[in-house]
Amino acid sequence: MPFSPTTIAIHSVGLLGGSIGAGLKASGYSGRIIGLSSQAAIQKALSLGCIDEGHPYEALKNVIADVDCLFLCSPIRTIIQTIETLGTMPLPRGLIITDVGSTKSEIAAAARKTLPSSVHFIGGHPMAGSEKGGVSASDPFLFQNAMYILTPPKNVPSGLVADFAVFLERFLGCKHLILDCESHDRVVAAVSHVPHLLAVALVNLAQKAEDAMPGTLKLAAGGFRDMTRIASAPYALWNDILSTNKHSIRPYLEEFRGILSDIETGLMADTLGPIFENAVQTRCGIPQGNKGFIIEPNDILVVAKDQPGIIAELSTALAREQINIKDIEVLKVREGEAGTIRLAFESQTIARKAVSILTGLGFVARERN
Repeated sequence: MPFSPTTIAIHSVGLLGGSIGAGLKASGYSGRIIGLSSQAAIQKALSLGCIDEGHPYEALKNVIADVDCLFLCSPIRTIIQTIETLGTMPLPRGLIITDVGSTKSEIAAAARKTLPSSVHFIGGHPMAGSEKGGVSASDPFLFQNAMYILTPPKNVPSGLVADFAVFLERFLGCKHLILDCESHDRVVAAVSHVPHLLAVALVNLAQKAEDAMPGTLKLAAGGFRDMTRIASAPYALWNDILSTNKHSIRPYLEEFRGILSDIETGLMADTLGPIFENAVQTRCGIPQGNKGFIIEPNDILVVAKDQPGIIAELSTALAREQINIKDIEVLKVREGEAGTIRLAFESQTIARKAVSILTGLGFVARERN
């Protein structure tokens, strides 16, 4: 029987919690959504329609008695503390507890240690976010086409995990991937946590150059800003992430030191060619325009004139054939002449149909290799 909760609770209605509630409602979920958060967040979430009713955090014991599914959307350390608190409460049999923490091993350990066997804990990590925070930034489409990682323990029935994944995909528009906690933490260490630390290091290096030669930072161009954009995130946000995944991060930092040593040697010997070539090949193989991990691209490229209404013309032509554009990006444009637009679709079959339709209308369109 499909997973069909009648009551869902969201613990901490911020960006992710608010977006889960908004996404559920926007996609037609007919059950009741209860928010547990600060008074200000509850009032805002109610006004935005993210939840049906709201309560302070202190009401968790009373609220949980009638809940089928609980989303824990706080920072990681608070998620762990909430799991420990839940372990002291009477919980409904069959309750699904999930979370949105960006590291999984310590959260899973807390659940394994404190939660009764009568409930099911399914770890989760939606690979989506925003530079903005708080419930005011809630977006019902935040998870559309994003990868939603699930890290269920082995004692949770596989059928229940599959049903929960189907529920998420149906009502949030995401894709799901099942990983064990250790694999998840190693992957995010490599592609998220270490890059963030390197961005911080680059900015601090540039600041040292600025101190030695004032005016250096004024010359930092777009490439430097693009490489270091993520360094703008406050440490308060990253403290929990780094402290709960340090054992996965550290080996990559050691590996990176070796790579830097090889680069230094190659620099002095003028033999950096193979290192650059390997980087180019690897970088070109990374799917573009995707949210999260391992979503195969179904993109097409369209050459279009630089003129008002051209994007509307493309989308209208495809809409007439009931083709939904999953993502759109202007890759490059030469003012007054033409540009290249990337369109993404649900499947390769739909992408090929879109190419056929657009070429039939005179556009230059092709599948993206």
